[in-house]
Amino acid sequence: MKPTIIVIGSADIIKLGLIRSFGESGYKVISIHITGANKFKIKPLDYYSKYVSAYYFTKTTNLVDLLMEKCRDDVQKPILMPLTDSMVYLIDQSLSKLNKYFIFPNVNQQEGGITRLMNKVLQKKIAAEAGLNVPKTWEIPFVDGYFIIPEDIEYPCFVKGSLNYKSQKQYQKRCNNIQELNELLTHCKRAGVYDLCAEEYLDIDKEVGIITFSSKTDSAVPAIVDFLEMGKSPKGGISMRGQICPANNRELIQAIKSFLAKTCYVGICNLDFIVSRGKYYFVEVNFRYAAYGYGIFKSGVKVPEMIVCSLINDNLGEYVTLTNCNRTYFNEKVGLIDVMEGSITYKKYKKMRKQSDILMIADTSDPKPHNMLWTLIVNKVLTQVSSMIKKVIPHRMTVNV
Repeated sequence: MKPTIIVIGSADIIKLGLIRSFGESGYKVISIHITGANKFKIKPLDYYSKYVSAYYFTKTTNLVDLLMEKCRDDVQKPILMPLTDSMVYLIDQSLSKLNKYFIFPNVNQQEGGITRLMNKVLQKKIAAEAGLNVPKTWEIPFVDGYFIIPEDIEYPCFVKGSLNYKSQKQYQKRCNNIQELNELLTHCKRAGVYDLCAEEYLDIDKEVGIITFSSKTDSAVPAIVDFLEMGKSPKGGISMRGQICPANNRELIQAIKSFLAKTCYVGICNLDFIVSRGKYYFVEVNFRYAAYGYGIFKSGVKVPEMIVCSLINDNLGEYVTLTNCNRTYFNEKVGLIDVMEGSITYKKYKKMRKQSDILMIADTSDPKPHNMLWTLIVNKVLTQVSSMIKKVIPHRMTVNV
């Protein structure tokens, strides 16, 4: 009997891909959506998937209670799949309450084990020990109300949050000199953003994502994904189009497996790399599934079975590693948002969609999410218009007075 899968998050396309992967593989799936601002009350796209057997909306603070009250199974433990860094953090911090009733990613079944590994400075230290190329990294501590800039820091550098579950992309920035760094740190201090580090700034040939599976005794790296187009909307940093490539770089794969062994992590995770001057450089690891995992699944990798295998400590070695693949995927939602923001033309959107082998939303066997996509886009337009009106009206009232 297959366990029930419970996906948890706020990004509907990430959830949709994993829901479909498990659903097509014969698993019962429950989706939990972490609620946020949704002025027009449009449901997330994954809500409409035929593979969802139950759907719950909840605030972060109520998640653990919801799991305990609505999702327990006394016959077979369900598997929890947190899909954002904040949800990974919450589940990891609640391990002692949840591990009696659920199976989920962990580090030696220790509460806070994953949280410790979500520090990017520590990640890079472990990655270097495992033989991965790592950019020079400097921690920028905040002590007694002040940031302390390391004396040996080099410019240009790239500043970012050092903790995955607290990082905010709007505070990531290249700093060319100490003046620019001080300006950014002042801005971060005013915003209450204190956990920062800086990296050596490298010219980027391309960005790469790698999903891995790790059990107590084994690990697997089935494919490498080259990011061809990234979303350009204000949030940015989201893969819009990518290519699924063979995992045939033996030196890189062996170093990744060594890294996973050193972390003692059990479950699925995704690693970010950049390629600079022909070398792969480790950027960070996220202890969760990524949206492009659906492209890997549609390319022939048994992602659901490998997730379950990693969590129950079965042999991952029996599963396929892609040796000959060059299929491309396209995230229609990211593309349409970029069209709305004016970052790309609709003509380019249609061209990328047509040239892609795998679509993240459109699926003739599960059509409702795609049918609702335009409703969601219209909702976004209305939200933007409403926001603009609210900005204009108070101004006009002030002028009239």
